Amino acid sequence: MGLMQELSVRVEEVASAGGKFADALVRTAGLTLSRALVFVDRELGYAQRLGKKSSGTKPGGGKPPGRNRTE
Repeated sequence: MGLMQELSVRVEEVASAGGKFADALVRTAGLTLSRALVFVDRELGYAQRLGKKSSGTKPGGGKPPGRNRTE
């Protein structure tokens, strides 16, 4: 009986350590992904604001100038 109890305690310790590692990994990955999404959202907001500001100043509907071709 002592061997089985010792084995069960070891299994619980390993499961607990694995759970702590998995929890830390998920938290770290979630935090990293969250920060990346905030960064992308912020950059898109900057681009939208810049687009709104510059669209009123360009003649011709805001089209970029084409290349000059010489033939």
